Formats: sequence, C-alpha cells, structure tokens
Amino acid sequence: MGLRQKISELFLRPLRDRAAERKLRAAAEAGEPLRIVLGGAAPETGWLGSDIGFFDATDPAAWADLVGAEGKVERLLAEHVFEHIPPERIPAVLENAHRYLEPGGTIRIAVPDGHNPDPDYIRHVEPGGIGPGADDHKQLFTVESLGAALAAAGFRVEPREWFDAEGRFHEEPWIEERGHIHRCRRFGTPDKSFPSSHLSLLVDGIKA
Repeated sequence: MGLRQKISELFLRPLRDRAAERKLRAAAEAGEPLRIVLGGAAPETGWLGSDIGFFDATDPAAWADLVGAEGKVERLLAEHVFEHIPPERIPAVLENAHRYLEPGGTIRIAVPDGHNPDPDYIRHVEPGGIGPGADDHKQLFTVESLGAALAAAGFRVEPREWFDAEGRFHEEPWIEERGHIHRCRRFGTPDKSFPSSHLSLLVDGIKA
C-alpha cells in the first residue's frame, strides 16, 4: 500500500466504520433481518458490514450493545477473517455468535485451508507467509480444527469446500443465502502465478 493509500485509509476508514455502525444499529432497532459480515464491508445486497473498528466480536457486551437481545441475528459471514484472530480468542467469538444467532441461524466461515496439498499455497497463507496479509495470520485451520471449534461452541458443522488430511478436495452443495464467498472453487478465479489462490476451507455452522 502506497503512502497516498495509507493516508486515505487512515482518514476514510473511520468514516466508513461509523456509517456501517449506524446502518447496523438502525436495522437492529427496526427489527430487520440481521445478516452481518464479520470483520469487513458488506458488498452483497441485504447484508450489513462490521469491523473491529466499532465491533469487537470477542466481547459479549459489544454484541449486546450493537444488536440488542440474544437470538436476533439471522446470518453471520466471515470470509478470511478468522485466521487473523488469536487462537485463544476464537472460542469467545464463536460462543457469542451462537448466543446471538436465532435458532436455525448460520455462521459461514471461509479461511485458508491447511490441508491444501500445494506447498506454494501453504507458503503464501501460513502465519508469517509470503502472501498478502499473511504477516498477520495467527493460525492455519483445517476442516478438523475449524469443525472442532464450531462444535465446541454448540454448532452443527457442515463442511462445504475442503481438503482432507490426504490432500483430496471435497465439495458439498451450498446455497448463497448463507453468504457469498469470493475465494472458493465455485466463484473464485485462479491466479496463473498462484493456481490455488482462490481456494478456501469453507464451513457452515448451524445453530440448532
């Protein structure tokens, strides 16, 4: 990121955060369906953005302040966010998500896949890796570790796109209603210089 971009981000991001916060609060107060993108903007219609700038998903009080009563959120979506959260704070995020989702509500998570058999992919996405943003990656998930974290928080786990421990790719049908994922086999575009860059570990958690 160049100097001009850094300056622009420094001044514009707080404005974007405040606008996103106002929109989310207004939707919650109006009793509208809450479909929240954790840790980023909401490019898809019908979704609301959130960012650590105004919403700390590890803090139960932040959820209560922002969305009100428990059981009010319909959908949560986190695309390439959880790998940036310190491992010791993951349980708090998922427990809060489970508490504030309505029965039958879902959280869809996409992260870099630690079972991807391409060593170049791993070099790019591992903590401290060579890819964009990897210097801030805290851990590399697998379908087993992400599934276990979701299950521990009370979710029913439904893997959608993933590699197994033997490096075999699996895909189950999934609906966009639970959240559009850009970096995935279904919608992603391979980079010629980094062929599997578009692939993610994609897992849904469903609150019973």
